[in-house]
Amino acid sequence: MRPEGSPSQSQKPKNPLETVPEVVLRQEGDEDKAAESEAEHKEAVEFVNLHRDLFEHRLRGHAEFKAAPPGLHTFAYDLEHDTIYLNSRFYKSKGFSEEKTAFATMHELEHFKEKLALLKEKDGAKIFERYLARLKKSKAYGLLDNCVAGTHENETVVTSTNKSFADVEQRLYTEDLFPEIDMTAKPKHIQFAEALLREARVPDEVCQVAPEVRTALDEVKGIKTKNGTRLVDIVAHPETSMSTRLRLQDKLIWPRMEKLLEQDMKDDEQKQEGQDGDDEGKPQDSSGEPKGKNGKPKPGKSQKGDKPKKGKVDPNERFKEAYAAAEKRNPHAVPIEDQKKALKAWKEGKGNPLDRADQEYADQLGVKKEDLQRYRSIAEQLNNAINPETNQSAIDDLRQLIERIIAHRQKERQAPQYPTEEGDFLADPAELVSQVKVGNWEPKVWETQEFRMEKGKRFGKVQITLVGDRSGSMEQGGKLQEQQKAAVLFMEALTEFRDRLLEEAVNVQKPLSVESEAYTFQASAEDARPIKPMSEELSERDRIHVVSILSTCPGPGTTDFIPLEAISQGLSDEVRRDIQNGELKKIVVVFTDGGSDDSARVGRALEKLRADGVVVVGVGVTQSGAPALTTYAPTARLAETADRLPIVLADILQEHLADL
Repeated sequence: MRPEGSPSQSQKPKNPLETVPEVVLRQEGDEDKAAESEAEHKEAVEFVNLHRDLFEHRLRGHAEFKAAPPGLHTFAYDLEHDTIYLNSRFYKSKGFSEEKTAFATMHELEHFKEKLALLKEKDGAKIFERYLARLKKSKAYGLLDNCVAGTHENETVVTSTNKSFADVEQRLYTEDLFPEIDMTAKPKHIQFAEALLREARVPDEVCQVAPEVRTALDEVKGIKTKNGTRLVDIVAHPETSMSTRLRLQDKLIWPRMEKLLEQDMKDDEQKQEGQDGDDEGKPQDSSGEPKGKNGKPKPGKSQKGDKPKKGKVDPNERFKEAYAAAEKRNPHAVPIEDQKKALKAWKEGKGNPLDRADQEYADQLGVKKEDLQRYRSIAEQLNNAINPETNQSAIDDLRQLIERIIAHRQKERQAPQYPTEEGDFLADPAELVSQVKVGNWEPKVWETQEFRMEKGKRFGKVQITLVGDRSGSMEQGGKLQEQQKAAVLFMEALTEFRDRLLEEAVNVQKPLSVESEAYTFQASAEDARPIKPMSEELSERDRIHVVSILSTCPGPGTTDFIPLEAISQGLSDEVRRDIQNGELKKIVVVFTDGGSDDSARVGRALEKLRADGVVVVGVGVTQSGAPALTTYAPTARLAETADRLPIVLADILQEHLADL
């Protein structure tokens, strides 16, 4: 019986790679070396079949794996069909044992899995493209990424298998990848990346590195969250996504390696300048790795009789041999060019990758892709709604308001201390002695500890209701679009408000919760039911749903009185009591672009709501909405043009939230 993946002689294609889809990520291997023999291919297929259960357990349905067909010497990934092709030859050729090859293969499966997961994330294709661009631009960044990713992939393998694989990993690092712990001969930035990986995976052994490198390593290891979780543990955690790892890596780890790279460049430049006069004609080597054959000068170096090169030298060339040696020790999972080709083919095969990513994300949320994209587009336009009075965007005005509210609700804080002649404790003993010696018996060396209280109002909760107009006339003059923008402004601001309150919960004198709801009126039975019920929750799905409903205006009339009556009838005794006691502030904002179909009913509803302490503000949309100034008096506003609506809403929120 022929092993799986090994076709008969008559079935073999002329081009051995014709059996592999073009949309692949391929492991960097030895395609340029001698062709794979049938015996070697058979051995590779048998390896995959032998460990099939193990590899299936690793993938857990995330993708399909197959033995690589003849001619494909290493690993490949079909992005379009989520298929991984495996070949053990890549690691066997490096002298790895069977068990080490199995471990390394599982490591590569994790690399492939996280890339596949990244492409399915929101904006995953964009993140992947930027990532590939950085890898191509900087060998140093690629080295760091491979090392940081290595901690994640190996931790994922070890925690999901058993102790025997943990032992295999230890031997792999101490016997094969990094048998020597003295790294001082390498450039400092390479020391940093490789020591970060080795010490993470072999914690009982400390690498010998330059003092500056040890300082940088200790800084990274010392970064912790508020609950004490270390950064290095977060990036290695199996549940940490590739996108999250990259954000943390780029913000907190790469700057330290980049600083060491700059130092290496300066050190190497000084070394070259010194050697130019003293060691002219001798082979020069800044790589920290063995010299090239026949003592050949390294790229970017001055050769005999040459003057030092002017201008900025590319680090990729300056440390070319050092990077090659690092790559040999710890090879990249996939060559950058193959990844770029694979991503390009994936785009062509799947259509617009952003559309595909949006569709998948919309499916996760349970909304339509078009609604998701509409919401994002509107949210991006918020910065264009400029308040002429503050000369900044309405959303920024609200952000400043949020920060002021939080600041006013802060707990006790210690007031500034100034040295005086009297006080509770001695602030400067040395100054006391020196002043007494010169005859000053009342020196200003004492301080008094004083606390000042900064309190906000006693409100513990705020409820805000937005009522949108879906009457047919809203379709004219851009009113519908500006109402959607105002709704997005409203919801984005409240979402940020809620998040900031959660962040500052332990620092405020009295907690504050923010609840929201939304109604629309369109002369139908839906007028009396909220499209988003009152709650603290304002999820992305909720926000998209509200804007989706506000994208149409089928109503034949202006029945604004119905949601007002529903809100009034929904007030419980507890809510009324909380309003009267100053525990709750309740605000209702109504948009309308015309006169109400029954202004008397609106008046009665307003009278009841305001008697119960509810703040109700009517906003007329364009001049056609001017009747709202009378109907909703005395708290009424007019957005003279549709594009003023978001700014007017922001002003209303600032006015009525300022006393929180």
